[in-house]
Amino acid sequence: MSSDTPIRDVLLPSSDRTALIQAIVVLAATLITTFLVRKERALVLLVLGVGSVLLGIMGLRTLH
Repeated sequence: MSSDTPIRDVLLPSSDRTALIQAIVVLAATLITTFLVRKERALVLLVLGVGSVLLGIMGLRTLH
């Protein structure tokens, strides 16, 4: 990992380990945010939708 492009390393991980960590962070953030907005059904659906889209994009990226 080069130190001159840290944002690129976060957004486009170069190894399986960093991709796994990225997926775990997205799942954790989705669960925490869902818990925080649990009283408002529309926000829960929004958070779950955004989390699903992010995980889907990450999944498509692994196919390439």
